[in-house]
Amino acid sequence: MDEKIIKSKKIVKIIGIIDVIVFSLMAILLILMDNFFASLFFVPFIVLGVVLIVAYKRQRIILEEDQLILCHLIKKKQQIKYKDIRCLLFIPLNNKTQMALIDQGYNRLITLDATFTDFDLLFEMLYKKNIKILDFGEMVEKNKDVSKYLKALNIIERNYYKTIDTEKKTLLNMSNKKTSSDIKKTKTFLKIVRWILILLNLVAFLLRGKKMILVLIAIILISYAIYIKYYPYLYIETRSKKGQKQAFQMPFMGASIALLLCVSMTNIYNYDFSQFMIITIGITVLLAIPYIIKSIRITVPQGLGRKISVFLMLFVIAFSIAFPLNYVFTFDRPTHEMIIVTNKREGSGKTRDHYVYGKWNGKEERFSVSSNEYDKTSIGDRKRVCIKQSILGLKYYTIHK
Repeated sequence: MDEKIIKSKKIVKIIGIIDVIVFSLMAILLILMDNFFASLFFVPFIVLGVVLIVAYKRQRIILEEDQLILCHLIKKKQQIKYKDIRCLLFIPLNNKTQMALIDQGYNRLITLDATFTDFDLLFEMLYKKNIKILDFGEMVEKNKDVSKYLKALNIIERNYYKTIDTEKKTLLNMSNKKTSSDIKKTKTFLKIVRWILILLNLVAFLLRGKKMILVLIAIILISYAIYIKYYPYLYIETRSKKGQKQAFQMPFMGASIALLLCVSMTNIYNYDFSQFMIITIGITVLLAIPYIIKSIRITVPQGLGRKISVFLMLFVIAFSIAFPLNYVFTFDRPTHEMIIVTNKREGSGKTRDHYVYGKWNGKEERFSVSSNEYDKTSIGDRKRVCIKQSILGLKYYTIHK
């Protein structure tokens, strides 16, 4: 039999050539401009392009009658007898699928490079040699015993499918406790809540002031209350097809808008960041209490990643509402102190921050101001520092005439 060869896709070589030409020209241009050190920045990209070109030339799979030979970029050729191959295993992982050859002891022989083309030649040869082609993801979906194949998975793949297994157990528990009618009613309820929370953001925007802040905080806390009520049956994204049909989808859009609006408020005022973080941690602890109680009471499996993600979510919520809460719970009248502007500066980036500097409490302090206030301010101007303090303890201040 004539040997058959599976090569890398031509796009690999094309990208490599373009990479080398473009970045070489940029490096040469910088050298001509006497900027040698800047040209060194493009050297890794040139090397990457060369690697792609060499990979196109060297990497290939040679199909012979009794074995296949894998030619690698750097390593020596690898010869694998067909009799040593148990199966070709497809391993779906999010939006990508790995293809791995598994030996008779259920170990991973090699992961096939996705840049290869003409895989049909390999499939035909494996079929001819009575070697099975299996889909690990499909076996998991159909509840088949995949324990023997687990050692062929890497850490990322193993954790991914462990999460799916936890999700399946959770959904099974859900199916046992709730009828299809209950699930349908809950999904309808959550859809209605989603639109109500989105509309409440518009209402908050029209209200302005402390009323607006109270509505935004309420949206976030209502979303969290819903999450706790239906935990752990709520998912933002489900991994399995069964999960997409049965699990409840978290109505997070309204809360996300409210979170962004609350965070944007923190950039308007000046405050001591360490004091702000202490308050944030305190709010995180308070918000965690309902979750901990619910987590202890339920018997449904919860992955460690799921638990960690909840605490991270609570920190994000606390960070977002910490300043709005201090703003709402400020009842004392503000006090004022005078400063003389010693400097002014704009931050870099797309969203430029604006700062003025002045002597305050015996040292030069930086104050964040609006772009309008920044334009109206000149060095030497006298400005008032408007100081407020909430009952939660945070002292914050702004600059005005």
